[in-house]
Amino acid sequence: MPGKFYWMSPTQVRWRPFEFWPANTAVNIDAAGTKSSFRTGDSLVATADDATHQMTITRNGVVQKTFPMSMGMVSGGHQTSNGTYYVLEKFATVVMDSSTYGVPVNSAQGYKLTVSDAVRIDNSGNFVHSAPWSVADQGKRNVTHGCINLSPANAKWFYDNFGSGDPVVVKNSVGTYNKNDGAQDWQI
Repeated sequence: MPGKFYWMSPTQVRWRPFEFWPANTAVNIDAAGTKSSFRTGDSLVATADDATHQMTITRNGVVQKTFPMSMGMVSGGHQTSNGTYYVLEKFATVVMDSSTYGVPVNSAQGYKLTVSDAVRIDNSGNFVHSAPWSVADQGKRNVTHGCINLSPANAKWFYDNFGSGDPVVVKNSVGTYNKNDGAQDWQI
């Protein structure tokens, strides 16, 4: 499968295919005698469209689900940037605290919440997660600090089905995800 190498640091090189891995593919790696192998599962891709406020899930190229969602709000510059993110890790529950990125908890845009079914998609604080408080906004407007909010049932489905490396494509938003946070592989 064609791809490219790129340097993440003076001592770390990464490789990725030009396109997402095909479903159920056996991958064998031999880098100067260091060998590894793995097999991909189903091809799961989530596309979060800011123009429609909908997340479309495809499995092996066929639309399986469409979820209303809310992404990052304009107020405070919290828009969710365009780009290809991917699942890094998952938490059944996690505490999200705005003070970790400089917004005091007691300020107008501050928060400290325990969130369920949280799926990390970058190393700068963005998750796909359950947000019962924003269900009325999902499918209509953006009200988050950058995360992708889903209803509890839809977030649970996402959490249960998406795994490490599965892509989440954000489109029709602003800018491009370009943070040097170690998870920007698809923007390089």
